[in-house]
Amino acid sequence: MIELISEIRKMKSFMGILVEQDEQNMSINKHAQNIINILKFSNLYSATIKKLLDKILKIGEEKIIDFDLMERGLKAVMLKKGNRKKNVEDYFLRIFTSLEFREKGIYGIEPETEDFGFDIEDVSIVPKKIFAKELYGLQVELIKLQEWLSKTGKTVIVVFEGRDSAGKGSSIKKFTENMNPKLFKVIQLGIPTPEDRADWWGRYRKQIEPGKINLFDRSWYNRGLIEPVAGYGTPEEYEDFMENVENFENSLVDNGDYLFKLWFSIEKETMSKRFKQRLSSPLKKWKYSPNDEKMLDLWDRFTEFKEKLFDKTSTVNHPWIILDSSDKRVSGLNAIRYVLQNIPYEGKNEEFLNKDYPEAITVLRPE
Repeated sequence: MIELISEIRKMKSFMGILVEQDEQNMSINKHAQNIINILKFSNLYSATIKKLLDKILKIGEEKIIDFDLMERGLKAVMLKKGNRKKNVEDYFLRIFTSLEFREKGIYGIEPETEDFGFDIEDVSIVPKKIFAKELYGLQVELIKLQEWLSKTGKTVIVVFEGRDSAGKGSSIKKFTENMNPKLFKVIQLGIPTPEDRADWWGRYRKQIEPGKINLFDRSWYNRGLIEPVAGYGTPEEYEDFMENVENFENSLVDNGDYLFKLWFSIEKETMSKRFKQRLSSPLKKWKYSPNDEKMLDLWDRFTEFKEKLFDKTSTVNHPWIILDSSDKRVSGLNAIRYVLQNIPYEGKNEEFLNKDYPEAITVLRPE
């Protein structure tokens, strides 16, 4: 009798594993089919793309792959100008190459733990130990970058933009937590005065300190997005901004300095969830304001102005870098890596710089 019960338990356990695997495969097939449908609808489902997707699905039999994230990345890539088929083929090739060389077990379901149990935790596809290892290596590279800036006098400007709760602040923290405080500056300005409004470009230019990494937690793009969406600015101010922002940004790097524009992207459901988390967290409740709910109500209007912004201000020299920040570990690592990859500082360690998560980053550089 005892042996019979033992065998039944083994069978139930085995059946449970099979059910779990079937559910996982169904989920993979569902999201993969969504990707295929998007490609077919857009006449982009080439033989090359099919072959790459088949290889990615094969890897998905052994590793957990976030196909939902991949689908959002595909939609971002399709915003790029130029040869759309080549852009999409390059996107899936980068993903396949990245998956091949990621550490074993890179995809998991571990939660974020930044608030040590005070928050409802977000899940991450990057296990904590691997995240800590990658972040450590990148933060060492940031210190090398600071030393190089100190020697050369060059300046780095990084713009962090995106919807509320998209992860701008947590990414800035990942940049700065181990850097030399004398060689970076975080810039977060309040409500502009009438004088600020009259000298919009000067308001931001005067904040930049040469020889440092200057991190803008929101920037001059308030005038091209937040103000028109919320009704704070005038149509004339908006038009003037859109007409002159490219010249302003070019002037910031006249002396061979570096400017990066990072956009942290989230879905509406993620935004709503994070607002609820703010309200329930004793460490983050101060971040919540009535404007948060207002921006949820203005989601579609915000999207409209965001797309105009990308179309007009994503230039060859200063493209927008779209970072899917539904997973803050991934967006934080991608943000740091992109900046480091695009500055020729001394002593680079390519081991940390060559890894990335291409399904969660898109460079909107026009061809």
